[in-house]
Amino acid sequence: MSYRIEKDTMGEIQVPDEKYWGAQTQRSLENFKIGGQTMPREIIRAFAILKKAAALTNQDLAGFDPAKVAAIGQACD
Repeated sequence: MSYRIEKDTMGEIQVPDEKYWGAQTQRSLENFKIGGQTMPREIIRAFAILKKAAALTNQDLAGFDPAKVAAIGQACD
C-alpha cells in the first residue's frame, strides 16, 4: 500500500493514497474505535441536495464562480 504525507497542526501523518480524507480523519481512525457503520444513502443524498442548492444560491447572491458551482452540482448529482 502506498501513502502520502498529510500535515495539520499536530504534524505529519501518513494517509493511504486511495483515501480522500486528510490528516484529522486519519488521526481519528487511529485513535478512536470507529465502527463499520455507514451513513444511510438517504442522508448522503439529502446533504448533496443541500450543498447543490447552497452553491446555486451563492452563485446568485454572492457571485460564486459558475465553473465551481457547476462542478459542485455535478458532484452532487
